[in-house]
Amino acid sequence: MTMDKAIEILGINNTKGPLQNMVRALSIHAWGNMQDENDRLLAAQYILPRWKTYSAECNRRRDLR
Repeated sequence: MTMDKAIEILGINNTKGPLQNMVRALSIHAWGNMQDENDRLLAAQYILPRWKTYSAECNRRRDLR
């Protein structure tokens, strides 16, 4: 997973709390997740420990709009 791929999956307008909740929810019964749900789970798990980098990149991309 790369930052660009994670941002492509999750978008640039997320906050930390909902992403943490999404990881909890999608991790409960991971065997029942569809592929897009697994992609969102992996992207969120990648982003959460790199939150400052993600926030800075999202701000940069919003400024370029």
